[in-house]
Order: sequence, then structure tokens, then C-alpha cells
Amino acid sequence: MAEAAGVLYAVEHMIEGGLALAKGIYDPTLPLKATIKPITDVNLPRVHHSVSEVKGRAYIFGGKMDNGQLADNAMHMIILPSSGIESTDYQRLEPTSASPPARYGHSTAVIDDQIYVFGGSDANGLLNEKGKVWVFDTDTNSWSSLDAAVGDVPKPRKWAAATASVQPQPEHQRTDENVAPQLPPDPAKMLPEPLSPVTYGTFILFGGCCEDEERATSELWTFDIASRTWSQLPSPPATHTSDTSPSIAFHNNRLYLVSRNSAHHLDLSFSSPSYTSSQTTGPSPQSPWCHLPSTEKPLPSHPEGSAALCPITTGQGRNYLLHITPNNLSTLQLPSSSTTAASLKDRARDAINKKNATNEYAEVRYFNAEGVMIQEGQKDRALGGRTGFAAAKAEEIDGGCVLVWGGVLDGKVRGDGLMIEVEK
Repeated sequence: MAEAAGVLYAVEHMIEGGLALAKGIYDPTLPLKATIKPITDVNLPRVHHSVSEVKGRAYIFGGKMDNGQLADNAMHMIILPSSGIESTDYQRLEPTSASPPARYGHSTAVIDDQIYVFGGSDANGLLNEKGKVWVFDTDTNSWSSLDAAVGDVPKPRKWAAATASVQPQPEHQRTDENVAPQLPPDPAKMLPEPLSPVTYGTFILFGGCCEDEERATSELWTFDIASRTWSQLPSPPATHTSDTSPSIAFHNNRLYLVSRNSAHHLDLSFSSPSYTSSQTTGPSPQSPWCHLPSTEKPLPSHPEGSAALCPITTGQGRNYLLHITPNNLSTLQLPSSSTTAASLKDRARDAINKKNATNEYAEVRYFNAEGVMIQEGQKDRALGGRTGFAAAKAEEIDGGCVLVWGGVLDGKVRGDGLMIEVEK
């Protein structure tokens, strides 16, 4: 009897495991669930500003205030709520003589612990800084600037989209390299030397409004940090040229561009200099721009600086881009990471001729902080209509978490934030 019971138990669990496997294969990966939680214990009214996240801290710079005046050039740091900590903390980092002038409509991107800032406008118009890129080091809370080397530079502009890559960077050098082997090597002394800040990576800039142009430009520029050199890459198809709120993101050496209901990507490759050589160049395209499917429904036009694109993950190698606009949160499913549960599921679906959702869009399902679904037509779906906001991926909190700060809603500049947590 005991043996029979054991056999029945094993069979039962094999069936349960098979059902779970089948459910996993057939379970759709879109749409995703988005829970929107307000942050109200810090009041910092801003519009057309920037927000960047580094190590669980949000850095807010520039923009305009609720009286329409230009904000100061201080850096405002907010320690974000994380596991076990429900409240936020705030600190104002006073400007110094090295700080950039106050501005709004500028573009920012993060490379490791540094925040890179370009362009924008002040009360007198576009800032003409001749290709200069400003850098805020979050380790030292200090500013520096990178003047462009000889060559072409982007025109002054505002509302441009920006992203960044840690490539190119030299290979790490072992500390025991080129040392005479008089003694057996000490493993503790063989660690690679860390790369110095502001010596590697690429800042990527797309679009924006220039003073002498009637429409938004479609120019794509890259700034190589090591050589301080700007390079221009091929522009995307003409469908993006009139959009004053483009969004770009960089993921797995692929640049994604989304504007309203059109999406494209461009594969890039980077040079790989040696540690002793700082000679680098900007990325080069591997192929022409490739079109991706449009969103499920055309998005309405929205004011300048009212869109964002953030890479997110729901775990197990499943990757997405979250496209944020005032009244819509959509996810674009990206190719799954190799040798992960997500890639195994995709291969299994392909084997049974079951289409997977790679490169497809879907609007998320909305939930409030209490876990109640927000139905279509109800208030507070997406951003509730706020425009002129800033958004950043919260890398240190959760793979599917994005911070949105400020913006304008019902004619009033908001001083609060929203944490958007996206999950399956």
C-alpha cells in the first residue's frame, strides 16, 4: 500500500508540474500591471525639469516653478522609499561657482554615478554653450563641465530626448600587470583598477527644438566622453520629425525611439580601446533604422517634454520599455535575455507555433496604491493628464519601478511624485 501511495503521489505531482509548465508556456506576457503610488511627503513644484536616479536617490535639476519663473540651479536630492522604508527624505545641494546656469527643457542621462546635462533654455532663450556637456558627480556632489573638442557640435536646443551607454570603455587592468614575478602573486592585489569617472561612455541626444527651425529637428548626436567629441548618426524616418516630445532609450546596444504611435530601433557598435589608450570614437550603426509595430491605438499629441521611455524588467530575463505620456502607459516587449526562463518560454512557444509578444505594444492595466483596478474613464489612469513631467528608471529599487516627478495638472505645477511599479 505504501508503495502504491508513493507512486500515486509522484504521478499527481508530475501532472501538477506538467500543468504548471503548460500554464507558464501559454500564459501571456502582455498586458502588464502598473501600480501607481503617490509621493506626497516632499513638495518640490517643478515643470520642464529633469530627474535622474542614482543608488536609490532622485536628483532633480532645473525647470520652472509654480509661479512660472525659472527655478534656481541647485540640485535637489530625494532619497526614495524602498523596502522597509515608506517615507522619503529630502536634501538641497547648494550651487557653487562650478554649477551650470539655471535652465529648463534640458536633456539628461546617467552613466554609472554621473549625471550628464545638455542644452535647455533660460529666461532669455536657448542656451548656446557650444556643445558643452555638464556633469554632476553623485559621489562628491560636485559639478564639472566637458567642453567639446574640435569638430561639429549640436545646435542649441530644448525638449531633446537623451539616453546614455557605459560603452566604449577600456578593458580593466590588473594591478599585478607588468610587475616582475619575484614572489607568488597575491590574489588580494590582483583586482582590476576601477575606471575613473568621466573617462568613458557615450551620451546620446535626439531631436529637440532649435530657434531657427519651424519644426522639431530629427538629428541624432552622440558625445564620446573620453575624446569629448560629438558625432552625428543617421536620422530616423521622417515620421518622428514633427514630434516635440520624442523618447529614446538604450538597451543591449540597441537604441529605441518612440514618438506618439511610431517606434523604431537602431543597432549600434562601439570601439574597444585598450586600458593604456584613451583614443575612442562614437558608436557606429550596424544597420539602417528598423520599424517596430505601432501602438494599439494612436496617441494624442501632447505638449513639449511630456513623454519618457524607460527600460524595465519583470524578472527572469523578461525585458520591456515603458512609454509614459500624460494619459497613457504602454509597454513594448523586448527580446528576452539569453539563457533565462523568459528565453526558454519564448523558444517553447515558437516550437508549438504559439506567437510570443516580442516587439509588441500593450497598454498596462492600472491599479492604485490600495491594489484596486482603475477602470477606463476613471480618474488617475496613467499620470492623470499631467504634462511637463520628468521620469527616471529607479534602478536601485526594483526592476520594474519608475519615478515620475512634477509637471502641470489642471493648470497648477505639481510638487509631488509618482512611483510606477510594473509587474506581470
